[in-house]
Amino acid sequence: MISRLLRKPKHQPFLALRAPAEKMIRRRQLPTIDQLRSEITVASSNIAGWAAIEDKRHRLSSGVPPKPDMAPLLASVSADITRLQPIEKGRGMTVEQLAERSTIYRLVASQGQDAEDVIALFKDRDAARALWLRAEAIRGQIDRYETEAEAYRRAMSDWEQNGNIPRYHEDEDLVGILRETEPHDRDLWHVIACESEPGRKADHDALYWIFAQPACDKASVAAFIQRYASAGYLEYLAKAGQKHGHTEFADQTAQIIQRWNDGFYKTSEFGFAGKDLETVEQAFLRQRDRAEEILGRTPWGVPDGLFRSFEGRAPAPALHFRHGDGLMKLPPRPEDFFTSLATGGS
Repeated sequence: MISRLLRKPKHQPFLALRAPAEKMIRRRQLPTIDQLRSEITVASSNIAGWAAIEDKRHRLSSGVPPKPDMAPLLASVSADITRLQPIEKGRGMTVEQLAERSTIYRLVASQGQDAEDVIALFKDRDAARALWLRAEAIRGQIDRYETEAEAYRRAMSDWEQNGNIPRYHEDEDLVGILRETEPHDRDLWHVIACESEPGRKADHDALYWIFAQPACDKASVAAFIQRYASAGYLEYLAKAGQKHGHTEFADQTAQIIQRWNDGFYKTSEFGFAGKDLETVEQAFLRQRDRAEEILGRTPWGVPDGLFRSFEGRAPAPALHFRHGDGLMKLPPRPEDFFTSLATGGS
């Protein structure tokens, strides 16, 4: 009975080595135990690093797909090994566990003749080769991705250098572009309302023109008022105008809010997710009070039912607009370059 309790637990291999690990180490068919531990540490670090990057990628949701990586395969194999070979708390891995896990990790990383040498260390060479072929397929995906990513980088570089709309950047005539676009690009109007920042007169002239159009979407108006209130721009621009002897911003804002309250804006097609809406509304009211002190009169009214989120679709404009970029042609689409996006992969 006591001998059974003291007996070592039977090793459950995931991919058995062709001989006992200690014997293979003595024959120098495997590295030393310290080297085995080091290889496992490196692989575990790669798995942990990949998991952290994946978590961040999902939170940021970038349009460019992630680069294929060997870490998911290592993580899957590692989980399967752990299920077969649970490690007792406080004991660590046995020599057999160290040797098998480390050699599997080395197999996944091997290429060419090195791979054949590692495959030969396993009892079931066909199973070892099948695992290696899975790794080879991922290496092919990595090579293809790097080729696609380079083509995308070149296209983006060309767009950054040659994508500007001269009439905006040189003539500063954004209003003229918007007015002459037929049919009117309301999607672009919404993007401008969501992306514009103080600092460029052409952008503000465009906002004033957009908000004077009956076809302007309610979410576009709300985006402008909420964003400018949140950032403190309402007070800042009223004060800046007064300093330069005019009240254009305050007057235009008053007209926009009056139109809102009069029901001038009829359409509600686009989405806009307001944030900290109660705080934003309070910031709006405080800046309205301060603007009244600056101007010596009521600067603008209070919009009814504007400080909320708006359900709707995302805009799909025919041109690209972003503060800092200005107005540009549409940038290259990742799905036109990356196979994984074109085929619906992740």
